[in-house]
Amino acid sequence: MPVSTTAPLVSFCIPTHQRSRYLQSLLAGLCDQLAGFAYPFEIVIADNASADDTEAVVASFTDALPIRYLRHAENIGGYPNIQYVMSQAIGRYLVYLSDDDCLLGEQVAAAVAKMEADPAICIVYAPWLLYDLVDHKEQGQFYSVPHDLYVARGQHGQLLDHILRHHIFPEVQIVRREAFNATLPRVREPAFLAFMHSADYLTRGAVLIQKQPFYVSITRYFADENRDQLGADEVEHAWDRYRGGLDYLLACSQENLGIEERQGYQMRIQRMVAQRMAVALRLRHAKGRDPVDTYYIAMRMRGMGYESMLPVPLATLASAAALHFLLTDTELNRGMKQLLCVGPKDASVAAYVRQHAALPVEFIARPPGGVDLSHTLLFLRDAAAGCSAVAPDVAELTGRHARVVTEHDLMAKFGL
Repeated sequence: MPVSTTAPLVSFCIPTHQRSRYLQSLLAGLCDQLAGFAYPFEIVIADNASADDTEAVVASFTDALPIRYLRHAENIGGYPNIQYVMSQAIGRYLVYLSDDDCLLGEQVAAAVAKMEADPAICIVYAPWLLYDLVDHKEQGQFYSVPHDLYVARGQHGQLLDHILRHHIFPEVQIVRREAFNATLPRVREPAFLAFMHSADYLTRGAVLIQKQPFYVSITRYFADENRDQLGADEVEHAWDRYRGGLDYLLACSQENLGIEERQGYQMRIQRMVAQRMAVALRLRHAKGRDPVDTYYIAMRMRGMGYESMLPVPLATLASAAALHFLLTDTELNRGMKQLLCVGPKDASVAAYVRQHAALPVEFIARPPGGVDLSHTLLFLRDAAAGCSAVAPDVAELTGRHARVVTEHDLMAKFGL
């Protein structure tokens, strides 16, 4: 591809850090996707002080693509690097592109054409496709809308309605540079950036949420990969930020809403947040995250009135939390040299205990008699014969730096 000397109309903005392998694949793909692109363009790459061969990879594509390579001497952080690369672009339209994803050139050009035809549009959002490069399989897309949704400037209530109705996450975007520079979008902890930024852009011009995707999120690039993604882990804990962003968008709509309409939006926000919490729980449970934290998230959903959305029964999560608490709680295990489990032994539970216990573990069927229990954490199952006779001796055992936890008390702590 010959490098254009014409001033770029479109800037593709790529922040990167330690991803030379992915960046090489992305740039090779862009050679194909941007061949014959309808508008003059530039590719701006901001290297966040990578220690790998990122610079050499970029250099290998400078004859094929109109690249401007910017490098930080020190790592400034992921989100700041995104803001930096966008601020350095000189095109009329800015397209954010992660270094481990891809895009569809013709569809980008079609979206730019809409913006060229309607100067009132300050930003175009679109759903994104999901694709597994290892298995070469499409995996659907993240959210969908029935048709292009046009939201006129200042109509924040309409934007919020669309987001709640279609579960839109306004992240993938093409934004006018003048709107970006005027809005000064930043990432703030209390409010999810996509909802907050879309609200701010709507004060500058119209927002278009189009049906046709132009962005491809690569779920797997390589069979042996082990990569961190900014948004991947966020799903497991970001629901309060989602709520914060939606509340911010609702606040921007307040002047045009009556009390009942505002209360209706609040209920819809609550439901969308609950749905994201359910996704978080499913992922946390599947990945074996801390079961105690997972249980408390589930209890929050129950308190919100959405226990029916739980992907795993609450009792199952509570049982896992109770067992994990016994095995890992700092104060219970402090100063102890062994964990003695008294009562029926379940093979699967025993395997979990041995894998996660902070102490050496022994299982016995009946309470010990005449055994030195100093520095022992003694867990008494309710079904263990004679446990009732042992449990009152807590004071004596404590005097020998031992602790007794009964199954009844532990289950009661987690509502069982």
